[in-house]
Amino acid sequence: MSLSKKGYVVLFIGLILLISSIFFTTNWSITAWLVLFIFSLLFCTVGIIMLIVHLVKQIKLDKQNK
Repeated sequence: MSLSKKGYVVLFIGLILLISSIFFTTNWSITAWLVLFIFSLLFCTVGIIMLIVHLVKQIKLDKQNK
């Protein structure tokens, strides 16, 4: 089984934003940091949900084929 490439891409973008919000935003204001942090969490969440939905669809398809 292979998972959705779009889910991986969205999750990767979210992880990059999360890492940058933690390590590279030391001189930013708290609101700018918070906005970046929330967007990174949203991207990670959407990516994980996309991967889970795709996995469930593949499991259902495999059960129907058997």
